[in-house]
Amino acid sequence: MTVRPELDARYYLQHFQELLQFVKTHYGPCLTPSASTWLADFEQLSMPAQQLLVRMLNRKGRVFADSELYYAEIGPVAPLLAELQQAGFIAMLSAAELPDFWLRLTKATLWQLLQLAAPQLTSPLNAKKSHSKPELLRAALTLPVDWLGLIAQLPQQYVALQRLDALNYLYFLYFGRVEPNLSLFTLRDLGIRQTGQFKQQFSPRFTELATAELAFQLAQAKRALADLSKQLKQQPADAESLLSPWLEQVQQWPSGTTPELVTKRSERCYQLGKLAEQQKLLPLAQAFYHQSNGFPASERLVRLYWQQGDTIQCQQHLQQLLEDPSCDEEWLFAEDFYQRKFTAGSQSQRRSQLTQLLHAAPQIGVDELYLGKAEAGLIAHYQALGYRAFHSENNLWLALFGLWFWHELFEHQDSALHNPFERRPRNLSAGGFYEQFQTTIEHKLTLLAAPNAATILLSALTAHYGKANSLFYWHSDLAEQLLPLLQYAPRSHQKNGENDKSGEPAESALAPILRAMAQDFNRHSSGYPDLLLIKDQQLQFIEVKAPGDKIQRHQLARLLALNNAGFNARIEKLQWIVDPNRLYVVLDVETTGGKAGTDRVIEIGAVKVQAGEVLDTFSTLLNPGRTIPSFISRLTGISNAMVADAPTFADIADKLAEFLRGAVFVAHNAKFDYGFIRSEFARCDITFDMPQLCTVVNMRRYYPGLQSYSLGKLCEEFEIKLNNHHRALADATATAELLKLINARRQLV
Repeated sequence: MTVRPELDARYYLQHFQELLQFVKTHYGPCLTPSASTWLADFEQLSMPAQQLLVRMLNRKGRVFADSELYYAEIGPVAPLLAELQQAGFIAMLSAAELPDFWLRLTKATLWQLLQLAAPQLTSPLNAKKSHSKPELLRAALTLPVDWLGLIAQLPQQYVALQRLDALNYLYFLYFGRVEPNLSLFTLRDLGIRQTGQFKQQFSPRFTELATAELAFQLAQAKRALADLSKQLKQQPADAESLLSPWLEQVQQWPSGTTPELVTKRSERCYQLGKLAEQQKLLPLAQAFYHQSNGFPASERLVRLYWQQGDTIQCQQHLQQLLEDPSCDEEWLFAEDFYQRKFTAGSQSQRRSQLTQLLHAAPQIGVDELYLGKAEAGLIAHYQALGYRAFHSENNLWLALFGLWFWHELFEHQDSALHNPFERRPRNLSAGGFYEQFQTTIEHKLTLLAAPNAATILLSALTAHYGKANSLFYWHSDLAEQLLPLLQYAPRSHQKNGENDKSGEPAESALAPILRAMAQDFNRHSSGYPDLLLIKDQQLQFIEVKAPGDKIQRHQLARLLALNNAGFNARIEKLQWIVDPNRLYVVLDVETTGGKAGTDRVIEIGAVKVQAGEVLDTFSTLLNPGRTIPSFISRLTGISNAMVADAPTFADIADKLAEFLRGAVFVAHNAKFDYGFIRSEFARCDITFDMPQLCTVVNMRRYYPGLQSYSLGKLCEEFEIKLNNHHRALADATATAELLKLINARRQLV
């Protein structure tokens, strides 16, 4: 057993002081007057007052009762609160903090306040002590009383934290986000969170006050927009008055002098445009989208122009995007939309480029045993044909990128890691990585075609294997995928998107892929095909699409980029092969409630079916080890007395596992029943993994247009016997009849 180190009683203050010292050392030029004053005032506090303040800062909320602030290592609270109040770090409760106060209040104190309010009322108090806290709170908020005066009469004193904007700015300088996570320091000291894997010296994320303030403003806006979204759902009638002030605010935001700020500003404007569009405020949405920079705001603008019948503006904007696209996805959208709307004969061309690509993709038959595991099914298909097949997706390319540029990303003195807890360089998502290291990156890209490229990669993999990072994950067959990728990648004469006729040696087809990731990591770090196939020193990449799946535009962009680089990359659609002799187990559970993680199964009914014939049944009540709620007993007819002497799930687990072996798991709303069975097996430390078929989903697919797809209504529709609804075996038996109907249609496809 690992023995965790014991932390000093003042560990939280030590962590906080470590953070403040880091900020003072690295961000002196970026400190606002209010932040500098906050730091100076904090240093003047006595140590116990510092301890108490940090304790409060590490707890939720901003309102506290003195009765809940006693800590053994700090001592008496009253003189410390007075010291903090005099320094301006806390204040007595005011009307502005009342919303936080109500959230903080216990039911007992709320009832106490209502009793104090009663003498001020002209009519009787419409509340009872037996009411729930939300009911009491609703009653309190309707009363015309002086709540601050009543709160002052309580035996405990309430105070509220102050100067939080200055503190949040200090947090932001350290963490790069408004929400701090001081628990990282504790996890580090306990040996749970590793630090110092990459470097020990850190450069500041900002060096100028104006840049830091704008970045902080944009970070605060992110949180404010989340609150605004909730507000709009609650007050849709006030949408225009809530959204309009934001337009003036974003117009005052500087455009930004760094790629990161340009990106963040653009994201906020796009989010505001989406909110305005959702509220049908289309002119306002367009104004926000115009403030954004590039894709996807450009797509929304085009679609809004078309929606409003402004075809001239729509066409002009599309032509601009085609001439100077900001990214592959933007060009693909513009090209596709232009072809469908403005090219001769386009009215008959209703399918988008994405739909056409998916429609034209070849179909591969895969056994339905792989339902829900499309990639595994196609891997098995190609392995049977002699291929080495891997589920690679994004991680393959992220691992290659991370290992090839490991030093520049994590270890270089100028790498964009700004504190010991960061695991992903900020200049990747924010932009600027390529510009910062362009000469080195281009040199390393040429090495991808060198004879010793595999040796270089293997050395990096060996040196850094297992180091925690936020780019990719390590796994045992990573080298088995990466080394053939380097060895068998084709050679390309294209560089930076242009034909190279200078006679220079051809670069590896990997180079344009990694170059694009370095230049715009956000857009080129996802969407890569699911599978890597290797055979006869040839590589193939396949994007797998099961029935009902759609191709996304960023997936299409990655496929085109891989093909342009010289790789064989394509889409393959799966078609489930229905074996007429397939074994199914149709199962139904009755439970104590709706949550598989906490509720328990009280009855299982299962029917084993093959070729339309029932081979066997399995049925048992189960003792859940807890009381069955009365509403469940009313629904199912299963009482606590009926399960008192029933077996537990552990008692029947082996027998059920044997009954299910080799079959497809079928249920009406399979996610529910499968989740409960999996959770019950997990409690017995048994791994449960089966292909699933949901009769709700498949009845909708093969028998569309019905008014209801509940089991009861379907049984009525198709005259299926269901005499004892909400008992497991009866429901499973009826569901088996639905399976017959589904298979009759599936075998015709």
